[in-house]
Amino acid sequence: MTPPEVLRTCSLITAAALRDDDLSLGLLLNTLHPDAVRAVAIAAVGAMAGLVREACTPEAITQAVHEAQQLAHQAASERTHP
Repeated sequence: MTPPEVLRTCSLITAAALRDDDLSLGLLLNTLHPDAVRAVAIAAVGAMAGLVREACTPEAITQAVHEAQQLAHQAASERTHP
C-alpha cells in the first residue's frame, strides 16, 4: 500500500469506529491484504490517539491510560489464572 492508500483506509476505519459501525470496520479490514493490516492498524490507532489528545484534558488522558493498563493487567492475570 502506498502512504496515501494507508491514510485513506485509516481515515475510513477511524470514521467507522467513531460511528460504532462494526459492519464497515469488518468490511474495510477484510478488503486489506494481510501485509497491509499492520500499517493501517498503526495509523488508525495513531489517528484515534490524536483525536483523544485534542478532545481531552491531560488529566483525563492519564486516567484513561491508567484504566487501560489495569484492564490489560487483569486480562493477563485471567489468562494465566483462569
